[in-house]
Amino acid sequence: GYGAFDTDVASMSTALGVTTSSKDTPITIHGFLGSFHSVLYESPPKLKKGKDRSSVISIAPSTFSVGMFSWFPLYFPLKSPLLVPPGATVNCSIWRRSDDGRVWYEWCAEVESSGDYGEERTLWSVSSMHNPGGRSYHVRL
Repeated sequence: GYGAFDTDVASMSTALGVTTSSKDTPITIHGFLGSFHSVLYESPPKLKKGKDRSSVISIAPSTFSVGMFSWFPLYFPLKSPLLVPPGATVNCSIWRRSDDGRVWYEWCAEVESSGDYGEERTLWSVSSMHNPGGRSYHVRL
């Protein structure tokens, strides 16, 4: 694995459209960790008969598959850290892009007020678009 499992961090990164909030403490975000958990096969419930008949591969810290040394998490750094005050929400969007010979990811993030008590949400900060057109990192096909 990758060291001690941090449930607070894991709960922040569950999909390509990540949303999380800081409840009591201000936090600073320097980037996002990308990992995967894939169910390759799962028996229909009527065929299981008390046994978990599934095949899973994962590099997610909470469900890491022993022996998965050929897959690694992907770190999506932010050029400038995002300061998240208590009660704010962080939205991260990640896009997988490709052209005829390459594949890459682009991402950005924003911090907004929570909109509690019927208030409108207020956008507090927005990161720039990272890795546009695969200019900093891409993989050749």
